[in-house]
Amino acid sequence: MKQDEKAMPGSAPQADEAFDPWEQSRPIPLFVIAVVFALALWGMLTYVSEYMAQTKADRQHAVQAAVQADAVHKATAAPDVTGLANGDAGTLALVAVGRGPAWSCASCHGAAGEGNLSTPRLAGQPAAYLKKQLEDFAAGKRANESMALVARSLSTDDMEKLARYYSGIRAPAAVQASLGGDLARGEALAKSGDWKQNLPACFSCHGANGEGVAPGFPALAGQKSDYIFAQLTAWHAGERKNSPQALMDGIARSMSIQDMRSVAEYLGSLPAVQPVPPVNN
Repeated sequence: MKQDEKAMPGSAPQADEAFDPWEQSRPIPLFVIAVVFALALWGMLTYVSEYMAQTKADRQHAVQAAVQADAVHKATAAPDVTGLANGDAGTLALVAVGRGPAWSCASCHGAAGEGNLSTPRLAGQPAAYLKKQLEDFAAGKRANESMALVARSLSTDDMEKLARYYSGIRAPAAVQASLGGDLARGEALAKSGDWKQNLPACFSCHGANGEGVAPGFPALAGQKSDYIFAQLTAWHAGERKNSPQALMDGIARSMSIQDMRSVAEYLGSLPAVQPVPPVNN
């Protein structure tokens, strides 16, 4: 019988010499393993991300409620300070805890916007003036990296609400540090100026009592003396350039350092007064 002939019925089957019962199965390709692992990781990260987002939203709602309650408590507990609760929950949250990369207003300007060291007083400033400064910081017209970061995180609506909020706060002026100025000279410059040095009176633009005139002229009475001095030197050096019609640029360049100290110290010694509202034409 030839080898290639088929086996007859009833004959024993022939063994497959190529069959190996111990042959190992082929390994799963690494690409398939990588895809499965990536899909599992993506699913886990998606779940964690959604969970964290929901947790953050819940925390923000709780913080806003706590901030509003705290503001009401402070307003009630401090009879010499008013207006701390006159804002919606979002505005009060910006003031007390900030938002995203922007820290809170209170962390630099104080719980009542009273200012701190060389950080300006915001309480009682004309709302239109405050809004303009935020816009200038955001646009780069006024240089300050910290304020630029904060201002650029705010919407126009945020700016308007914060400006109105701080404008409505009434708080006594804080104790001022001495700059070594001459208060009598500072009073003369504030009230009468010095035309021999081409210096107009501060109150000719900033209100009869330094209370500020919106939108271009801030309140000076009760402002931090360190801050006033710092801004005068910034205008003098050409580092600040957002004064209307560049008025303060020329005025500051006509002042001596000692006159800057004197007028800053005098203005900081005055009680804060309510600003004059803008005139509606």
